[in-house]
Amino acid sequence: MLKEHSPIVLWGIIPILFLILFVPAKVDAQYIGGFEGDLPSYWMKGAEPSGSTLGWATDQSRSMGKSLRITKEVTTEAAVWESENVVDFWSPQHLANVDIKIGAWVMTEGVNTNPATEDEKWKISYSFYNEAGALIGETVLDIDQSTPSSGAFFADTNDVGETILPEDSWKTIMKFIGGKDATGTVWADDFLHFGRGNQWAGQNWDQAVGVPTGWFYWFPPIGGNDGVISNGFENTIVTTEEAHSGTHSLKFDLPFDRVPHDAFVGTRRFMLKGAGPGDDITVSVWLKASDLVPDSADLYPTTWAVGFTYGFWKGVGNNDGFNNIDGYPIDMQFVLPSVTQFDWTQYTLDITVPNDPEAVAMSIRLHAYSRFTGTVYWDDLIFPAMGVLTAVENDGFIPEEFNVSQNYPNPFNPSTTINYSIPQQSRVVIKVYDMMGREINTLVNEDKSPGYYSAQWNGENSYGSRVATGIYFYRVVAGNFTQVKKMILLK
Repeated sequence: MLKEHSPIVLWGIIPILFLILFVPAKVDAQYIGGFEGDLPSYWMKGAEPSGSTLGWATDQSRSMGKSLRITKEVTTEAAVWESENVVDFWSPQHLANVDIKIGAWVMTEGVNTNPATEDEKWKISYSFYNEAGALIGETVLDIDQSTPSSGAFFADTNDVGETILPEDSWKTIMKFIGGKDATGTVWADDFLHFGRGNQWAGQNWDQAVGVPTGWFYWFPPIGGNDGVISNGFENTIVTTEEAHSGTHSLKFDLPFDRVPHDAFVGTRRFMLKGAGPGDDITVSVWLKASDLVPDSADLYPTTWAVGFTYGFWKGVGNNDGFNNIDGYPIDMQFVLPSVTQFDWTQYTLDITVPNDPEAVAMSIRLHAYSRFTGTVYWDDLIFPAMGVLTAVENDGFIPEEFNVSQNYPNPFNPSTTINYSIPQQSRVVIKVYDMMGREINTLVNEDKSPGYYSAQWNGENSYGSRVATGIYFYRVVAGNFTQVKKMILLK
C-alpha cells in the first residue's frame, strides 16, 4: 500500500514532463581549486542575529591559523556556527557502542559569568542521527564561564562514558552556540571526535577549521581528530603571504628536524563533468618553494617530495565511505629543481579516467611526503573537464550553478544514485513520484551547504515496501531551483 497523500492528479504530471523534455542540458566549466573561500569547509553560519557577528577568525587560533569566532551582545535568538554532516570519507557512519571523546578547544574574552539560565550559556553540541534521520543522541557541553576571560585556549570535552551511541550515526552535526542572552567573544578550534581506549569511532572532518569550502585534510598523528596536529604540519595554514592568483595560497612549512610522516590537504570528492571512462585529462597546480634540500631529494626521491595523490570514486555522498575505484588513489611525486628555492612554477599530471562506468567522481590531494622539509606554497589547482567552456574563477570546488545529473544506473534494480550540486546554502528536497504524480518517497529534506551531493533510492516507498516495475520521476528543489528527471525501475 502506498502512503496516503494528497495526490498530484494527472494534470500535475504535465509540467514535470515538460521539464524533462524541454529543460536544456547544462555545460559545466573547468574546476579550479584556489583558497579564496570565506567559510571553513564543513561549516556554515547557522544563525547570526542582529547584535552578533560570526567570523572565520585569524586573530586567535590553536592550529592552522584560523578559528570559529562569535562576538555578541544580548540578541533575539542564539548565534550559531553549524556543521554540515561530518560523517564522511573514511567511514559511512560514526559507530555505536564506542566511548567517543568529543568537544573543542575554546577561548573566552569578556563573557558574562556564572550564567543563571540556558540562554545565558555558551555551548558546544554534537547531535547524532540514524540512517532514517531520527535523533539518537545529543551531547551538549557548557563552556566554562566562571571568569570573563580565559587568556588561552582550553579543552571543553565530555566525560568518560557520556557519549556512547545506541546505534550508528549516519549524520553528525556539530554546533558552536552563543545563547541569546550570552555576551562577549568566544573562539572555538580543534574539534574532537575519537574513540577512547584506541577504539575506532569513525572520522569527522576539518576539526582545525583551517581550510575553505571544498577542501579537507589529514594530518598526523591521527588526522587531527584528537585535537593534536604534529610532525610540522601544525604550521600548515591558508595564508596571504603569497598567492599565484587572488590573495590566498596554501602553505606547508615543515622543519628540517621533523619526525618523518606524510600528510595532505585535498579536495573533497567532486563529480566528473565532461570527462568519462577512458578520457585523458591534465591536472595542474602552481608551486612556490624555499628552504629546500636538494641532497635529500636526490637521496630520497619518492619520500623527500611533494606531489599529487589522485583518486576516482563511485560517488560523493557523505555516507559513501571509502568507495574508491579499485587501484586508486595513486601517489605521483613532482620532480623539483635541484635548488634551494624557486618562484611560482606550474606542475602538471596527465591522467586517464578509468574505463569503469562507476568512476563518476574524483579527488586530488596536495601531498607532502614523509621526509619532505622546507616551505612550499600551493595555488590554483586546475582540473580541466573535456569539451567545456572557459574557466571559473578560484572557487574551491564550489559549484558554479545548480545541477542535477541523470540517475545512475538507469534503468536500475535494486537501487540508483542521483548526483546533484548546489552553489549556495539551500534547503534541498528530493521526492520520488509515480506516473500518476503520486508522491512515493522523500529522499532528502534538509539544509545543505554549497557542494556536490548524492542521494540513493532503493525502489521502496515511504513505508519500506518495494514498488512495482515502471517509470518514476525524481524532483529536486533547492531554494528557487527545481528540476525533474525520469528514471526506470526494472525487476
